[in-house]
Amino acid sequence: MNKLFWGFFLIYLDFNLNFGASTLQLLPDWLGFVLLYIACVELLGESELFQRPQPFCAGLAIYSAIAWLVNLTGFGAGSSVLWWVLALVDTALTLYVDYLVIDALANVEMRRNYDLCTAHLRKVWMVLAVATVSACLLMIVPQIAVICVIAAAVAGIFFLVAIHGTRKAWRNMMDEQSLPL
Repeated sequence: MNKLFWGFFLIYLDFNLNFGASTLQLLPDWLGFVLLYIACVELLGESELFQRPQPFCAGLAIYSAIAWLVNLTGFGAGSSVLWWVLALVDTALTLYVDYLVIDALANVEMRRNYDLCTAHLRKVWMVLAVATVSACLLMIVPQIAVICVIAAAVAGIFFLVAIHGTRKAWRNMMDEQSLPL
């Protein structure tokens, strides 16, 4: 469960250093997707639904690593329509991975009959999804898109807080049910 949290942490928090045309993403998304993939493999014993996000995590890790290298070398500086479309697909798939992980956690919650706060997590994810999709779709109206981007950033932080709450509930469940982490 810790890898799940840190994977989302790396995906939803961005800190960049810019050097002319080059950008160094200090918290790389690709590492976040690798951690999510590993977490899903480790949690397979809790629910077979953790298998569903694995191929998407692997693909997004590869795509994110390539984008990270492209941005680091500065080749992506001349933003093209292709990179914009790829970013939209990346965003949609990331939200889908979030959904699949939340669904798997809800399955564990049901199987173990223990509240892992997935209802709250799902609500926060819904706000994050709406704000993120709105920001992407409203790029043609920059003034409104900025508001949506800020809303998506705030929702991303709330999502991390919610997933942290699920992580704490998971620890409590493991302690109470005397099962190894």
